[in-house]
Amino acid sequence: MNILSMENVTKSFTEKMLFEQVSLGIKDNDRIGVVGINGTGKSTF
Repeated sequence: MNILSMENVTKSFTEKMLFEQVSLGIKDNDRIGVVGINGTGKSTF
């Protein structure tokens, strides 16, 4: 069972696409990391 799920999420600011059609499921006790260079949408994600 997922404690967090998202499907087909897209986010952009003006003309800058941050991510497109992202799907994710996180289960209890999963560990994840979000890495990337500045301005790639990590905090928004």
